[in-house]
Amino acid sequence: MDYRVVSGVLAVVCLFLAAYVFVVGGPVKSVVVNNTVASPSGDFGAYYLYPLRCVNCNLNEPGQCDYCNSFYDERVMDLVSQDVGVPVQFYISDAVKWPGILVMSKGRVTLGDARKRINIAQTLCDFAGVKKSCEYFAGQMNGVRECVKSFGIDEKTLVYHTNTGKDCPACAKTGSVVEELKALNYDDNTKYAVFTADRAVSEKGKIITQCLGSYDNNPTVPQLICPGTYRDLTGEFTLSQAQEFADKCVEQRYA
Repeated sequence: MDYRVVSGVLAVVCLFLAAYVFVVGGPVKSVVVNNTVASPSGDFGAYYLYPLRCVNCNLNEPGQCDYCNSFYDERVMDLVSQDVGVPVQFYISDAVKWPGILVMSKGRVTLGDARKRINIAQTLCDFAGVKKSCEYFAGQMNGVRECVKSFGIDEKTLVYHTNTGKDCPACAKTGSVVEELKALNYDDNTKYAVFTADRAVSEKGKIITQCLGSYDNNPTVPQLICPGTYRDLTGEFTLSQAQEFADKCVEQRYA
């Protein structure tokens, strides 16, 4: 997604969310008070929003804990802030369905993906032009691309993160979807390329730990990951959703 061009609808939604967070009292936890990173001048602000539903979600209920395996909290935010070059304050909020980063800069506001540190950096780079965030994101992406090549795949090959063990009740369903996807052809008659990284098969599963470590803390739900964009589908997905995601991965589109 190109956060530099914010549509009117997104602006209205984000402004409402900002008002909700700061006025209505959506968050139930105070911000980190001892963040050591200096704030940029002006009206800049960055706020990590962690879903309230994730605090005590039930791993045994399919879909309840999707996107909830983030390890971020107030103690970690100072380290994240140092990586991305700006102070990021932590809130638990019922205003978001998955971890998001609310960024306000120069009279504009956006809400970006914040499930992973690399995504936080990407939003801060694209929307606010934070130099250190841009450097961090570029460095991380170069590392991801080189790492997946060592497994014999390129950045446009989907990585299917699954677990054939007992900890992933949705994996059997999405595994069937992935097999259907692999049987389809692109417009040029090439097959959809998918590399299966099974946590229960240690050798292939290493691509998650070594190259896509941000996804390694998500053992209970299946994921389709695009190494070239660092985007993913997490939880149950349909064939049409998987195909659309794969097309964007090949075209290196973020939205």
